[in-house]
Amino acid sequence: MPDVLVTKTIEELVREITVDQIVSPTIPVDISVGEAGQLHQYVSEDKPELLAKGLSEDLIKQLIPGAKFLQNKQSEWTAVYQSALSNTQEWEAKIEEGRLLQRELKNDFQFAYRKHPAILKKLDQILDGSGNMDLIQDLSDYPVFAQQHPEPLEAILLDTAKTERAKQVSLELTDLMNKVDGVKNSKNRPEKLMRDRAYTYLKQLVDEIRAYGKYAFWDNEEKQQRYSSEYLRKGRERNEKKQVEE
Repeated sequence: MPDVLVTKTIEELVREITVDQIVSPTIPVDISVGEAGQLHQYVSEDKPELLAKGLSEDLIKQLIPGAKFLQNKQSEWTAVYQSALSNTQEWEAKIEEGRLLQRELKNDFQFAYRKHPAILKKLDQILDGSGNMDLIQDLSDYPVFAQQHPEPLEAILLDTAKTERAKQVSLELTDLMNKVDGVKNSKNRPEKLMRDRAYTYLKQLVDEIRAYGKYAFWDNEEKQQRYSSEYLRKGRERNEKKQVEE
């Protein structure tokens, strides 16, 4: 449990959580925030008994600020995650568009240059390869190739909008690829780390206060339940019931 000093801001206290202390949420963040609020209500009612057992009042004062800070950091991380997820979905849709366009252009170009073996041989260099990187390069190469050898394509009345679109899709895929690569490393995003730090800090507060509550009211079953996680308790009860039924 980090030192809790009223002279420090909640963010300063949270930032004191070291990397090796950080834990990822084991229960939903909104549940953690809600249970911290409920715990504060219980502690307010039992404050004299808890302080008499040595619980620091500074810990109690940090409960609500800690819960609100976690709530804010969860919102920031959710916004980043949703944006990243949107980029991934956009990438998948754009890849599908690119593959369809690649197949169409391959068919057009092979037919257009079927009677031009020398040009067709050069075309094979574009057609060779597979994978997303190759797709992006192919879509970039087709428009250039069309400019270098236009007559056969003009003969089959190829819609030039196709090659123009291929160039655009190639550029869009390159941009999205950089964003998607960032998504793959999203666990290391500062917003995620700060959310986890905030969760860890609140968890340490809650665990410490609950420990004092269980100690102070060791012979009071009702209050013992007050100082435990209702979410985890109900989860255990469901599991026990399921095992009995099986």
